[in-house]
Amino acid sequence: MEKLIFETDVRCSSFFEKIHVAVKKVKGISTWTLDLDSAYRLLTVEGKSLDYKEIINQLSMHGVDANRLYEE
Repeated sequence: MEKLIFETDVRCSSFFEKIHVAVKKVKGISTWTLDLDSAYRLLTVEGKSLDYKEIINQLSMHGVDANRLYEE
């Protein structure tokens, strides 16, 4: 299972539905969480064979700006 983390521009919980619709369109995602308490509004996506570019594209199409963060 892979885990990808994204910094987002989400400011409130009203974006949850937009994110939900976007991630449903990406194959391989099993779970996702959004941390609104983080200064970076972190979106964590878990699944198999994830394509971070596709995730960013789908989020963008639903009005959510996201940038992938790399783990060390």
